[in-house]
Amino acid sequence: MKHKRQISNILRKTIIISLIIVISILFSSCGSYFEAVGNIAESPTLPSKTPRPSVTPTQTEQPSESVEPTETPTESVTPTEEPSATIDPSLVLAVNPLTGKSEYMHEFALDVKPVAIILENKRQSLPQAGISEADIVIEMLVEYDISRFMAIYQDPYNVEKIGAVRSLRSYFTEMALAFDSYIFHYGFSEYGEENAKKDLADRGLTTINGIFGEDNGYPFWRDSDRIASGMESVHCVVTAGQNVLRSMQNISTEKIEKTEQKNIFNFSTQSSTKEGNDANKVYLTGIYISSPYFIYDNNKSEYTRYQFADKHIDGNSGEAISVENLFLLKMDTRYLGDASEHVAITTYGSGNGYYINDGKYIEIQWSRETDSSEFEFTYNNEPLQVAQGNSWISCIPTDADITIR
Repeated sequence: MKHKRQISNILRKTIIISLIIVISILFSSCGSYFEAVGNIAESPTLPSKTPRPSVTPTQTEQPSESVEPTETPTESVTPTEEPSATIDPSLVLAVNPLTGKSEYMHEFALDVKPVAIILENKRQSLPQAGISEADIVIEMLVEYDISRFMAIYQDPYNVEKIGAVRSLRSYFTEMALAFDSYIFHYGFSEYGEENAKKDLADRGLTTINGIFGEDNGYPFWRDSDRIASGMESVHCVVTAGQNVLRSMQNISTEKIEKTEQKNIFNFSTQSSTKEGNDANKVYLTGIYISSPYFIYDNNKSEYTRYQFADKHIDGNSGEAISVENLFLLKMDTRYLGDASEHVAITTYGSGNGYYINDGKYIEIQWSRETDSSEFEFTYNNEPLQVAQGNSWISCIPTDADITIR
């Protein structure tokens, strides 16, 4: 009995010890668990499996990196920094005999006569189109003290528009012959002493006449923009470089061929005006109804033309006309007294005048043996040296008063 009681006590103690050990283990595990849970609750950041957007931004959230407006324009205009890349491959580099300069010209222009186009200068016809692209402009009186122009181009074949084209006078024919050019016009004088129609017939000359001559390729049309502006239809006749080209290509070779292209002036890198007097302003007021004058632009070494108390504008570019060489040639001029107030101008023989370039002017002499021969220009009995560039020639009465200062 006593032995059984001892065994029972031993078992009780063993169970109690075992329970104590188990409880201790449980408390230890719970402590680690609560410590871990507490650490998670106190953590200020989320687990790395759910990153914040600001830490790893996506590409669409940074458009400034894919858009570069300041660099794009530079890349797009790069070709304009290389003019040679834009040159028309059909153009050929050659010396223009009307300006003395090396220029890119249409190949067709290298072996044919220059083109002379008659342009109106009534106030109601302005602005002219394409006149600033002419190599030489000749200004002469017509009726009622109105001036008219003959614009001469060695290569007019890429000019956008040329006009307003008007009728021919016989003295313009004589000036065209002086520069060996082929005439484009829209009608002619044909009554009385001033009869350009008869003059052409007597000389056996053909021209491109927009009124008579249906075989000329129809280079002219009446410009709808001019008509819409309210201009009279007589001031709306124009042509274009490509039209002129087609007409010239339809003319027989013997009439327009010119294989020897010699310079029209005695061109020089330094003109004879280096010995001249100041010519910053040149006034032709009182000669033509337009009262033209020229003002020297020292920065461009060119003369800007004014008329009708404003800058003389080319309708194609919207810019003022400027010239490098200015000639004032005094010629015998008389009014014929007919109903149309026509004038007669003697373009041959000899006379005096002025050559103006680079802010200086000199008195010169001009001469022509006949009304179809070339001009000769002299200064102090020596051939006149003319600067390279475009020229404006105003033919004025011998008794005209001009002002140069």
